Amino acid sequence: MVILRAELLKWKRSWVVWAALLAAAAAPALNGLIFWSTKRLRAAAGQVIDIPWDGFFAQAASFAHLLVYPLLFGFVVTYAVAREFQEGAATNLFALPASRTALLLAKLGAAAVILAVPVVAAVPMAVVAGTPVIGRPPSWAELAGGLQVHLIAGLAQFLLTPLILWLATLTRGYVVPVAAAGSCVVANVVFSMAPGDRFLWWPTALPAWTAQATWLPDLFVHLPAWWVELPPLFVVFLALAAVTVARRDVV
Repeated sequence: MVILRAELLKWKRSWVVWAALLAAAAAPALNGLIFWSTKRLRAAAGQVIDIPWDGFFAQAASFAHLLVYPLLFGFVVTYAVAREFQEGAATNLFALPASRTALLLAKLGAAAVILAVPVVAAVPMAVVAGTPVIGRPPSWAELAGGLQVHLIAGLAQFLLTPLILWLATLTRGYVVPVAAAGSCVVANVVFSMAPGDRFLWWPTALPAWTAQATWLPDLFVHLPAWWVELPPLFVVFLALAAVTVARRDVV
């Protein structure tokens, strides 16, 4: 707990936290713009559409986890590790009376706390973006449902971060892990446009489809039970990261 607290203190005045909040606003804003444009076009054609809050929350979460969060989660985890080597602090850090694995887990735990902030903040941002479009604020039950969608999908997204963590510990830089996170975004876009149901099993896209499944029952039946792909990926790549940081030289 002492190591985790020390890691959290490093984030206290970090610009990354504010950048994460700004990135979290992108998906609700995009979703609000799309729904607003659709509503205007339908109104011009003499049609009236009813936009449910559960659908708005789920669509916002889907955009976030397909396009924004792979890069956001990947950068935060990379920053937590790579900056120690880039700034030359790793030598002193590894001299502490704690195992390197414990230090790595503390960094991942601190990153989880920091990443929870934009995931939760995305819900009130979605309320701000959706209220003018839907015409009313959400009820408490709808707001709780939106928070649940974001938390579950955020957990699914977090289960993918050890892959980036391993690349960060392996390369000790930003380029490779951030490029890997960017490739996840590209893959998500490609597989979201692919026909059929097989693309739903693509690991990096599972968080987004999980968010959609909360209000599209016909989608839920095609998803793996409790993301059977994600927990094994979490364990395997976290173990690889622990072995890498334990066995490699500091410099």
